[in-house]
Amino acid sequence: MNFLEHLNKEFACSKEAVLHTINKLPDAKTVVVNVGMGVLSHDTGLLNIRSFKNFIKDISELVNANLKRRAVIVVSDSLKKTGHRYFRQSDDGGHSAKHSFNSALSALVHNDIVNIFYDGFLNYNIRVIGFSVSSAETDAAGELNKKLRTIKGIASSETKPDDVKLKAIRDLLSDKRDAGRGTAFKAKKTAETIRQLFKNFPRVVPIIMEDVSKDDALCEEDDGFATMIALSVGADALVSISGKGMLYTADPAKTAKALPFYCFDTGRRAPFDDARRAELAAKLNAAKKVNARNKSIPMILTPYNSPYTVRDLFDRNAIDKICADGEYPNFTIFINSQKVELPIERRPSAGSVVIDDNAAKELLNTSSNLLSVGIINILGEFGPKSVVSIVNKDLIEIGRGVVKLSSGDIKKTMGQPKGGTVISRQKMHVIRRLTQLNEKQCQ
Repeated sequence: MNFLEHLNKEFACSKEAVLHTINKLPDAKTVVVNVGMGVLSHDTGLLNIRSFKNFIKDISELVNANLKRRAVIVVSDSLKKTGHRYFRQSDDGGHSAKHSFNSALSALVHNDIVNIFYDGFLNYNIRVIGFSVSSAETDAAGELNKKLRTIKGIASSETKPDDVKLKAIRDLLSDKRDAGRGTAFKAKKTAETIRQLFKNFPRVVPIIMEDVSKDDALCEEDDGFATMIALSVGADALVSISGKGMLYTADPAKTAKALPFYCFDTGRRAPFDDARRAELAAKLNAAKKVNARNKSIPMILTPYNSPYTVRDLFDRNAIDKICADGEYPNFTIFINSQKVELPIERRPSAGSVVIDDNAAKELLNTSSNLLSVGIINILGEFGPKSVVSIVNKDLIEIGRGVVKLSSGDIKKTMGQPKGGTVISRQKMHVIRRLTQLNEKQCQ
């Protein structure tokens, strides 16, 4: 059984939405990548230099492989869970002392990590700007637009405009502001800054470090802050790199019967027992949140066990192996099939409109609308705004479109010159060209 057969068996209701979403990944213009530092570290807590270099190369390829300058935003925490617990429990001087100590520690760690990112991305001609964000204070927010306007015209023989702008950005990142505002507000303001950053520096990768020395949830575990960033910037995809790998029906560390879960429809009930659902609550809530709006953002859960895991998610050849050849993916994709707007040709047909030869030729050879005068029969019952098949007298489907009227109203006006437009060209997809139609009729 290949992946396409697996979808037919397990996800028949969501199959078209899943394949359409996966097929669109290579066209993504803005991608948010959430990676916990624990994924790029040894079990000892020390940084895994090889994994770190591979990750930088992976993200660089993701940026450079797109001629339209794909924007990639990296969101990460600064400390592992073990360190998080340790610094919580090492408080001997009260909350204020702990807060100051943890803030200083996080600032130091953030600076070191961003410097490593900076040195690595420099080899690929990509700049890095570091952000440090927490619920208590932020070192990056949305005043960049004002800052850049004030220096827009500054240029001299000794100072390059880019250097001036970068200095303004660095000055901005050192400001301590909005200490009493919530995490959602910080995400929104950070997103505003990032949008301005991309306008001025297309080849830049923002590194957003979430301060997990506070009492916030770790972004590696629940993707909470990365979700807020993805929603605020209007991302086309959110990639969550997890040390636990893709989604499984059960915890693979506890049972050998755990099966990989390749796609998850947030618009339907989670197919897990109560215990497993509780374990995955934070991850599932993040997936539901990022897919709740009209423009749903696919969330991809993937391990990081090869140098090119992330890049392959957006590579057309790798995606074709999944969507065309039925190769199983090494990730779990979260979507809301009710929010995915499928192209007309991939939507299920509610009925058929039978047209005469003259109308068929007009649709196949020109950009005409389908008028009621060319309709000779209606098959099935459907309402207005339904997707229907357009078939010729031999019942061969030549197109598909969204009707303006119900089947009953179309029957009243079909064949009449003054009946008006039934399907506009903007809401129509022609499936067969005239040559294909003639070949089909000759068989």
